Amino acid sequence: MRLWRVEEAERLVKSELAKALAETWALCGDEQCLAKSPFEPELVGVGKWWLGPFTIGNRKMGEIPFFSLPPVSTCPGHTPFCLKWCYAIYEILNWRAHVREAAAYLLSLRDDFPDVVSRYLARLPHAVVRLHVSGDFYDKRYLEKWGEAARRFPGKIFYTYTKSFHILRNAEMPKNLVIHLSADPYNYVEATETWREIRRGLITFVYTPGREEELQAVKYLLENTQATILLFLNHVQHAPRARINTVQLRRRLRESLGPAADRVVLDPEEFAGGPQCVQCRLCWIYRAATF
Repeated sequence: MRLWRVEEAERLVKSELAKALAETWALCGDEQCLAKSPFEPELVGVGKWWLGPFTIGNRKMGEIPFFSLPPVSTCPGHTPFCLKWCYAIYEILNWRAHVREAAAYLLSLRDDFPDVVSRYLARLPHAVVRLHVSGDFYDKRYLEKWGEAARRFPGKIFYTYTKSFHILRNAEMPKNLVIHLSADPYNYVEATETWREIRRGLITFVYTPGREEELQAVKYLLENTQATILLFLNHVQHAPRARINTVQLRRRLRESLGPAADRVVLDPEEFAGGPQCVQCRLCWIYRAATF
């Protein structure tokens, strides 16, 4: 089945609008230059909530800059779970965000991409940057470009979640580029094998209310790695709606998983309404990279 959001992303990547926006970002590097472009501020990225290709914050994260790409088409490791439940397909309905993601992908193809993003990163005072609220590492060279950018800013931490497991293997990544593996009911075995090889980061898993069989995949991850499992809540519009009592869920996890349940962390914003990522800090302060 074709998804309109994926089709739209593929169309926008070929559009003259996305090409022109990417070119503007490549030529500029500060607010003054961007403001002189023919694009409206929300699209080119001028104002409190943007700087060029970076969007600064959202409801869950708080004021953390992020860089995103189109969903699915830039996600070589996507699974049937993603096509059914990915929030970037079903919940991000802002057309400007879609255009910006397409332009960001075109920008990322440039050989001088680390130079371009470095100009913007130098003007962002934030200590942490999120990669890929939408999208993923689509090839090894793209991963290496972010590795190069991260090395230029050792005082900043870059963090992300990925299903591009094959790209991570044998890749040299600076410690301030924190990458967590994203597991689901279709790829948890490969996630286990990858974590045992690279021994970096958390393993994340999206829990769908009412589908307790998913806990068997979590159990496998716990039994076959020493990773901490960060449990997200499946909250997209067509996901089962069930009231989550975290005390009861903790009890069920303990009953299903035994003592290993202590290595399961419930995302505090999604399960309890707070704190935001900018206060939680688990995903970039977490010291799994030093196992």
